[in-house]
Amino acid sequence: MTMIIAAAIFLIAVIGFFMMMKNIKTKKTTSKNKPSPSLAPRDETSPDQEYKAILDALLRLNMMLRKDKELPIEITEEIEDIIDDLTVVTPAMMERYPGETLTYEIKKIGRMHLYKTVKEYLDLSPGSRKNQFDIFKKTIENLHEVSNRSRDIVEKNETAEFKTMANFLAGKFS
Repeated sequence: MTMIIAAAIFLIAVIGFFMMMKNIKTKKTTSKNKPSPSLAPRDETSPDQEYKAILDALLRLNMMLRKDKELPIEITEEIEDIIDDLTVVTPAMMERYPGETLTYEIKKIGRMHLYKTVKEYLDLSPGSRKNQFDIFKKTIENLHEVSNRSRDIVEKNETAEFKTMANFLAGKFS
């Protein structure tokens, strides 16, 4: 009787092992046939949807600025100038220069970088804000300069400046 039970357990173990190996082999074959995530087509958003997402981020930022009474008016005005520049320059760049690195960097600033920078500062305690104010002010000044320069590039169609500005932004704000 024990011999029959031992043989049954051994048989079940062998069958289980072969089934497990078959599943592993099937998974490997399936993963080889699938394109890698970096090569898989992404859910492309239309330029209109992408611009709407940027505008939504800028609107949330503007509302956040209005709620904070401690932020100096000069900084608030400078951030609003950046928002104004980005709302003008982003759609023009997306239309005229859709594949350019500078367009990508400007969209990234509008969609998340400016918002993140301001939010992180506003989330600080009053004491920490005092300690970080000079760094925050310099970052906002740099972003303001970038938005102004990008507006000039688009208005004057200075395509030669694209790579220089894109490399600067990628190194500084990425």
